[in-house]
Amino acid sequence: MRLRGTLTEQAFRKELQASKARLFNDISMLRFLHILKETFPAMKTAYILYWIPEQGEDIITFLVDTDSVITIELDRYDYSISPIVNVHPIEEYLCKGISKINQIKVAVSMDLAKRDLNL
Repeated sequence: MRLRGTLTEQAFRKELQASKARLFNDISMLRFLHILKETFPAMKTAYILYWIPEQGEDIITFLVDTDSVITIELDRYDYSISPIVNVHPIEEYLCKGISKINQIKVAVSMDLAKRDLNL
């Protein structure tokens, strides 16, 4: 998908940049960051694509670098419960038939990740 600089893309860009800052700087995200680093030891950047807060757990989907999507389901209160982790190559994730708006969000996050990796 080609980015055109629309207002939707600009809004996603702001949201995704804030999500990256939160992931790497907010202590409440430490458990997620630890799982990401365990799963991808060479990880350089990550963006939160989706966050689904459930009653007792959080389900967050991340783009890691430019080649993987990982979904982590983590119990909010019981640290002894192992997280549920699903990893997919980005190509496989994009083939799932995600909506147009989500395709835009993934494209913007890919653009941001490429910029991060080129620094």
